[in-house]
Amino acid sequence: MRARRYWPAMVAGAAASATFVLSGIIRGTYPFGDRTRSTNDLGQQFIPMAAHLRDVVTGQAAGDLVFNWQSGFGVPFIGDFMAYVGSTLSWIAFVLPRDRIDLALFLIATAAIGIGAGAMTAYLRMIRPSGPVWIAVTAGTSYGACSWSIDDAAYMTIWLSGMVAFPVLCLLCEWILQKRSIVAMVVTPIVVALLWTSHFYTVYMATIGAGIVTLARLLTTSSTWRDRLTGGVRCVVAVALGIGLAAPLLVPTFALVQAATPSPPQEFQRAGMREFLSRLLAGTEGVGTSPSFAVGTVMLLLALSFPFNRAIAVRQRLVWTLTVVLTVVSMQVTFTHRAWHGFDTPQGSSYRQAFVIAGMLVILGWMSASEITRSRSLVISLTPPVLVLGLYVWTRDVGHITPTTRVVVPVLIGVAVVAWWFSRSPGRLRWGAVAVLIAAVLAEVTASSVAIDAARYPRLSNAAFWGADHEQVRSLVQSMDDWPRHRTSPGQSLTFNDPMLVGGQGSQYYSSTIPHTTTRALIALGFGYTSYGRALYDPENPVVDAVFAIRGRVLRGPKLVTQDAVAPLVTIRPASPWKSSDPGPYGVQETALGADVYTVPPVSPLKIEPGATASLVASCQPGAEVYLTAPQYVDLLIDGTWKPTLRDRRPGIYSGAPVTRVGTADTSGNVRVDIKAHQRTTIPSGALACLDRARLTAAVRDLTESAPGVVDVGGHNIRIQRLPGRAATVTVAVISIKGWRCSVDGRPTTPINHAGLLTVAVGPRASEIACTYRPPGTRLGLAAGAGSLAALLLFIALLTWHRRRAASRHDESR
Repeated sequence: MRARRYWPAMVAGAAASATFVLSGIIRGTYPFGDRTRSTNDLGQQFIPMAAHLRDVVTGQAAGDLVFNWQSGFGVPFIGDFMAYVGSTLSWIAFVLPRDRIDLALFLIATAAIGIGAGAMTAYLRMIRPSGPVWIAVTAGTSYGACSWSIDDAAYMTIWLSGMVAFPVLCLLCEWILQKRSIVAMVVTPIVVALLWTSHFYTVYMATIGAGIVTLARLLTTSSTWRDRLTGGVRCVVAVALGIGLAAPLLVPTFALVQAATPSPPQEFQRAGMREFLSRLLAGTEGVGTSPSFAVGTVMLLLALSFPFNRAIAVRQRLVWTLTVVLTVVSMQVTFTHRAWHGFDTPQGSSYRQAFVIAGMLVILGWMSASEITRSRSLVISLTPPVLVLGLYVWTRDVGHITPTTRVVVPVLIGVAVVAWWFSRSPGRLRWGAVAVLIAAVLAEVTASSVAIDAARYPRLSNAAFWGADHEQVRSLVQSMDDWPRHRTSPGQSLTFNDPMLVGGQGSQYYSSTIPHTTTRALIALGFGYTSYGRALYDPENPVVDAVFAIRGRVLRGPKLVTQDAVAPLVTIRPASPWKSSDPGPYGVQETALGADVYTVPPVSPLKIEPGATASLVASCQPGAEVYLTAPQYVDLLIDGTWKPTLRDRRPGIYSGAPVTRVGTADTSGNVRVDIKAHQRTTIPSGALACLDRARLTAAVRDLTESAPGVVDVGGHNIRIQRLPGRAATVTVAVISIKGWRCSVDGRPTTPINHAGLLTVAVGPRASEIACTYRPPGTRLGLAAGAGSLAALLLFIALLTWHRRRAASRHDESR
């Protein structure tokens, strides 16, 4: 009996996953061909972070769930975990070999699509158990593999958590409304907690959507108002308690997001009505610019039949139609748009909640289909096809329409109409029509997935899947692993997150949760940046390497270079650290090093008009290395070749160039730097600097000789032992961010931010220094989680007591 009950959900899940797999086979994308599927953030963020999480779980990472020593010279990891890899399906990455991390993300996406389809099928069967099973399976498949899943979420894998969460939350609340059991009240908060830790962002949207659907259910059910109210309250309490149980992870994550490098304020730009509504049609593509809420032609036809289906009560048709229409409208209204996105308009992909609309369309279609066999109205037969054909004609020249859309929509309309009329026939003819319709739906879903990927692929950046280059870089990094005494940087030859992807410890880091303090500190040291400072370019500068203990570095090729003039991870400085007076990043680098190693020659500010070429002329010590800081987008003449300072041609707030080596002073000490401008550019007076390698070597030697004897680095803490003797400052080559707590010989002390580095002042008798990173909000999150658990136990106890009391009264009345 139980197998019969769940088989429709399993079939829908398998079908949705199969269409996704088949689309990859047709496209020849990994793992079925040589074409990578690592589009944009999938390759740059999700895959590297999944690899790092795997290393954390298997004990191979420098760091733990709380802190990541490998990226950005030390950054929190809990925020990245929650934003990128916290899915309950992440275990798939743990059981596969590390060099199959791309396959793991593909399997996670495939599984999530199937689970979403199965959960939706189960929900549909729960609210209307009498409808045709094959339509429920088709509806669930259409939801799981909807255009949002393929267009928006397939390469933002964890976003699929929201698509899964929406029907699961609806299912849980429906369970509470129908069963009113203690088991439902126990299970629901636990599942909600798992969902919210899978991806709080899209699950937040799913929770709003599930709340709207549950409210519509309460307004249309035949239960008494008292039962509706108490059922609704139980659902709200259970969901709230589940969110509270997730608080130990949620609260620190929210604090980290608040402290992250912001993007500029974004004004919501609503899509035009034709562009907006065109995305209802199967096969359309418009990631980032329009809402992907297509669920296939058949489900769209069924959803449009709902308002006209007289077999359904007027109140239900009115409430549900208004619910869906108002929810769709809310996507185009500025205030409600902001509410959907946590009151923070995102940069790109302004319709991230579109999967909720896709789910609502499927729910409407199912409710109509489950009653449609009782109707023989021509209105139901003709109105939806006419409306969809009208939309098809009206939007035929919209940019989101693909060649696949132009074919599949009219074909599916024709197949659906024919199948509708033959469904009245008895026996084999009827089931033949059903089989043809199901096959057509699956074919359309697959074709749409292929079309979406084909249209999106050329427009977005792509990273290579794991191959020989990855193996070579990883092997080079591991060949001189000297952590925690020194770092080995993997460079940035593969992604912005190479330390997490291939190993090592470097500055490379790209995340929406990067602390703003880290961004500011590294830019001040001469780092370049893109994505408003959320991704950083390593300047590959010898002074920076000396400060941050980078002894080994993988350069493009790839090849490994080693450096001797590098200080250890922990150094001991004078009690009053030296501070440089040099301008710009050169002075910050010198302050961080604790020594004067640059000479900044006097150069008049240089203004260059767009397209013009100009030269900086200065004098340095003969043989000195010459560096230029020019964050603008310009070309530099280096070794006879014009080279751009920026990969991205959007300089300013979006991106900036790193400090760049531009040559060597000749035997007379003369320096000439030729610059070609692409826009009006001003080079400031302190833009050039000359590095004296001998002074750098001497400074590093002093830091190395005074280094502490014992340095023990844990998952999110560091312990240092030194010989007492003089007052000093102990400096750790880690960016000082909020959350570090330090002690000297067991007594708490406040760390100092010295040129962006974590620094602790110690007295002459001090011998042990310990620092631990604890994310802001940890205590509040733990308290909220404990309070929610206590409240859940109390609520269950009250329900149990109330039930026993009611049963006792019933027995007494007998």
